[in-house]
Amino acid sequence: MRTFVIRARKGTVQADKVFSQVGSGAHFEIIAHTLANAFYFSNGMRPDVEVYVVLDSTPDFPRTLKFSSNKGLSFPGFHERAILEVVASALAQGSTVAKDEIQTIEPGIEICGFGFDILMQGLQEQSPVYLLDKKGKDIRSLDFEQQGVFVLSDHLAMPKNSIKALERRGLTKISLGRKILFASQCVVLVHNELDRRDG
Repeated sequence: MRTFVIRARKGTVQADKVFSQVGSGAHFEIIAHTLANAFYFSNGMRPDVEVYVVLDSTPDFPRTLKFSSNKGLSFPGFHERAILEVVASALAQGSTVAKDEIQTIEPGIEICGFGFDILMQGLQEQSPVYLLDKKGKDIRSLDFEQQGVFVLSDHLAMPKNSIKALERRGLTKISLGRKILFASQCVVLVHNELDRRDG
């Protein structure tokens, strides 16, 4: 399983605000582009991929959406609007999720009543975690595991205290090069590197 975590620091948990955040300072379009590139390739949808979208902009507690290709995930298309309609629908259906609760919304989609720190504590107990960072080790020099967790932020930097917490539990920073790329581009390059190693 290839697992990606994208943290949307300004991402809303309110379904009716998803589309208003596209092209705004929150840049919710980043979520759509990252989901498209994580799951789709020219012949269809990739198997064995999970994506967690952590939404931090909330008056109470953050929410995390989990998308799983092996559990019947389906989008009506891979363009931005089609994907964001699914995201908005998931948030609407999961609007009553309680703190620390997990609800299945529909095949391949869950909503979790917790945010980044709790999510990562659980994931780091199961798999090695790699944070995309331009100062990290070159991805091509690492013998990393196929079933790792790859962590990205949106247009805002990951908070330093979150990075320190991950490092205490064994985080490895990896780099895709000297230039800072979009999260959606990083997902493509990670997939490509793993695909090439798979032969």
